[in-house]
Amino acid sequence: MGRGGLRSTSFKKGCRGNPGGKPKNLPAVEARKIVADIKAAAREYTAEALEKVVAIMRSPKSPPASALGAATQILDRGWGKSREAVDHTVRTTLEELVYESYRLRDKSPAPLEPPLIEARKLP
Repeated sequence: MGRGGLRSTSFKKGCRGNPGGKPKNLPAVEARKIVADIKAAAREYTAEALEKVVAIMRSPKSPPASALGAATQILDRGWGKSREAVDHTVRTTLEELVYESYRLRDKSPAPLEPPLIEARKLP
């Protein structure tokens, strides 16, 4: 079929796809309360989740990946995921990085002075 015209997925005349309109967002206070309730409920199962993880760890039988995944999810939701430390100290300027990329590309020694870049006038 061409670019225009009606398609089987087009709205019929007088009928719209979302008659109720956009759903109203939850106020921030209610959202925080829901998150706090979920965390509190998950923390109630912490001991059971730890027992499950230990049982899986000690089990010589087949790996019950789904049970371990569920226990991990309960622990993550109740206590949060562990944080990963990242050292992000940068002591190189953008100019030095550009010069280094050109030097590596050309495989020539680094210049003693930066190259002179002249601006051209447009006609």
